[in-house]
Amino acid sequence: MTKWERLAHELRLKEYTHLIVGPGASFAYLTGMTAHVSERLTLFGMNADGHAALLLPKLEASGVPRSLQIHVYTYSDELGPVEALKAFASDLGVHQDSRVGIESGHMRIFEEHALRQVGITHLVSADEVPMALRLIKDSHEVALLQSAAQIVDAALTSTLPLLKVGMTELEVAAELEYQMRKLGSEGTPFGTIVGSGPRGALPHGGPTTKQIEQGELVVLDYGALIAGYAADTTRTIAFGEPSIEARKVYDVVLLAQETAVDGVVAGITAEDVDELARTVITEAGYGDYFTHRTGHGLGLDVHEYPSIMKGNPLVLTPGMVFTIEPGIYLPERFGVRIEDDIVITEDSAQVLTQFTKDLLIVGD
Repeated sequence: MTKWERLAHELRLKEYTHLIVGPGASFAYLTGMTAHVSERLTLFGMNADGHAALLLPKLEASGVPRSLQIHVYTYSDELGPVEALKAFASDLGVHQDSRVGIESGHMRIFEEHALRQVGITHLVSADEVPMALRLIKDSHEVALLQSAAQIVDAALTSTLPLLKVGMTELEVAAELEYQMRKLGSEGTPFGTIVGSGPRGALPHGGPTTKQIEQGELVVLDYGALIAGYAADTTRTIAFGEPSIEARKVYDVVLLAQETAVDGVVAGITAEDVDELARTVITEAGYGDYFTHRTGHGLGLDVHEYPSIMKGNPLVLTPGMVFTIEPGIYLPERFGVRIEDDIVITEDSAQVLTQFTKDLLIVGD
């Protein structure tokens, strides 16, 4: 089945009459178009019979692929979207009793208000519908994810010789991002994380003007984009010889990460993978300092399904792509995280990111 046929099937299966999505990963998945969140209303809609329509600002109409074969309703900035939106809704057959699914985590009040203005009032969360479509990647999607993973590996290889004690976190982030751009990345799927010394204990600590000091561990979490598909990797490196304790913590995280990676196989559950990593860290006495899930899905969103965490009984099946990234964060001291991108195959699991996980010492 095509993507649209699968979408219509899911709508009927889940008893939604329609799905309407705004700019984001699901919009890109269903249309092949990149639409940016802005002040201009942009929507894709489909009914359970498989009929689809687009609402676009007029200046974006030329970007619709000829192969899409979809009716496009456009509007000018001067007139605004209301009349075009009415025509869009009428074409899809939306009426007062329609059960219209939306992505609750993505649709803004802006889009919701516009829909309600034209009588589309029965809006319900339907996050599981695009999830069902996007959860399993096909070979083309996996190839794009593989290309993005190769870029993040190569970028770190190119950046390492440039790193010196005394650089700021921002300078390190800039070097990484520059190398990824040179290698073909469309941009970064999230803000590059460079956390040195005590700031490495902040799992999402963005780079600052802090200078990196001798002996500090530095957490590098960064990503690349190819055709909208994201790679997401983390390596922790040392600027000069680290302390004995830092090496010990690094070894614990490495063992936890490799234990989880080695345990991934089709048929295992997401929570069981999490437990593989968490048990190693807990038994080493650092359980209280592993404060997040073991991993998250990857695709057109850098954080999507499946979540590799306790309480998620989802059985992992071929085509699912996710990260494995345990960490230990000692407040006001240092942190360690190691992250790889994994795809489930028919008989095993493939690790897309291949950069060494040995503790590297740079900047001496």
